[in-house]
Amino acid sequence: MSAALELTGTHVKYLLVIYEIGQAGQSVSSADVAKRLEVSRPSVTRMLNVLTEKGLTEKARYGKIALTPAGERVAERCVCQIERMARLLPQTGLRLTPSELRRAAAAMAGALPARCFLD
Repeated sequence: MSAALELTGTHVKYLLVIYEIGQAGQSVSSADVAKRLEVSRPSVTRMLNVLTEKGLTEKARYGKIALTPAGERVAERCVCQIERMARLLPQTGLRLTPSELRRAAAAMAGALPARCFLD
């Protein structure tokens, strides 16, 4: 995968949701992603088309969604960055719950340039 790949915070959010649902052992549908992100199914379909064009997702059997190997690598790198930021945030003196720490770290990861998630 080339470093020229452009990812936005929204791309990262979608990748992470697909990754997390898949890691829980579930097949991933656009309805699952829409529910988790609180967006419409047409919004999910549009984003999946973008992620597929970028080589990060693909349609699996029966309309299910799967990450490509490249998408899996990017998602795993995102997860590592989020975990790292979640460990560092308490040092700022912010009093956040574990859930708030993860959400804040994920928001920060979404603002990072794509090169932070690429090989």
